[in-house]
Amino acid sequence: MKTLWYITKKDLLQITRDRNGLIFMLIVPLILISVVGFAFGSFYGDGSSQIQIKVALNNQETAQDAFLGKSIINALKINTSQLVINVNEYASPEEVKQQVSASDNAANVGIVIPTGASQTLLNNLQQSVTPKNLVQIYTLPNSNDLRVTVVQNIVNRVVQAQLVGSAGVGQVQQVCQQSGNRCAPNTIDPAAISAAVAKAATESDQATQTLTAGKIITVGPFDQALPGYAIFFSLFGLNAVAATILQEKEDGTFRRLLIAPIQKYALLGGKMLAQWIVTMAQLSIIFIVGYFIFKVHINDWLAVSLLLMSTSFAATGLGMLLVSVVRTRAQINPVVSLVVLVTSAIGGAWWPLFLEPTWLQQLAKIGITAWAMEGLNGSMILGKSFMEVLPDILGLLVYGLICLALSLRLFSFQQKTAVVK
Repeated sequence: MKTLWYITKKDLLQITRDRNGLIFMLIVPLILISVVGFAFGSFYGDGSSQIQIKVALNNQETAQDAFLGKSIINALKINTSQLVINVNEYASPEEVKQQVSASDNAANVGIVIPTGASQTLLNNLQQSVTPKNLVQIYTLPNSNDLRVTVVQNIVNRVVQAQLVGSAGVGQVQQVCQQSGNRCAPNTIDPAAISAAVAKAATESDQATQTLTAGKIITVGPFDQALPGYAIFFSLFGLNAVAATILQEKEDGTFRRLLIAPIQKYALLGGKMLAQWIVTMAQLSIIFIVGYFIFKVHINDWLAVSLLLMSTSFAATGLGMLLVSVVRTRAQINPVVSLVVLVTSAIGGAWWPLFLEPTWLQQLAKIGITAWAMEGLNGSMILGKSFMEVLPDILGLLVYGLICLALSLRLFSFQQKTAVVK
């Protein structure tokens, strides 16, 4: 064990002498995390869940008994902690269209209520005809904006309530007209019946109560960016550790170590331990800075710590496997870059892994990044418990053991030399 530690200490000293490498391992990831986190800050929001919607409206109904336009305007008057709708009225439909199509997003959605829309609604119902195109809603082409859907649902709800109320009046009149029934004509108030039914329809959601269960999960832009880019740069750190072994082989230092009274397991074990310490230190520093500076949410320190330790172990195994396959320092750079970029792209380092198709999530498990990000996203973003992320921890450990087993079998302790006959 003493020999193993001496080898580890030698490699650590060799790595720490490379100041440019240390800057790349610590400073560059933090700078990139800052840029990405602040760039996507507006996507995650400032911690407020309030939705703000701007509506451009043209109401052409001016008659006193016109009810449809008034009902829609009243329904859009919403100002709560979750939703604010600002309604600006305009004199013509053209102005509404201009506001919606304006480059400065003057309005998210436009509404035009034509003249006589209320009377058209009543006439169609009396003739048992389904009203069509009573209200026009304007949006941008191919828009999938959630705010448009919110306004559409409100308008549809108002029109539906009026349809239900008017249909109720029709049913009352039919019953009164049947033989044997006595209904004084002056006792039937169609407007009052319609209004009562419409009110009941619009207030039906009060019959249900929405409650919360569990704890709130707060997500910020750095909760995805920090672990993703931390894993990304820690894998690039394999290049530095692998290069030291390849350099020793090229310089002949590795052969002298083999001649020395050092067991092979101690030689490789010391180098693997040095790589694990470097990777673990890099991840730990980035996460500690992220917790205190970027305010990332770490719900379970035990789960995150074990995930980082197992990720470092898996990275160590992968690094040793790459050294076993690659023969020269000139080959290590493109090989590491290809492995890291591909596994990071599909493994969730740059966006949440759960946003990818299921088949791609499974394919991404060929790399370390997917296992690590699945566990870190689950703990930090989705609020999963330790037992729920334990499979990812075990997966990383098994990944590292497989890589180490392959590297021990493939690693060339003796350089091939030409034989002169």
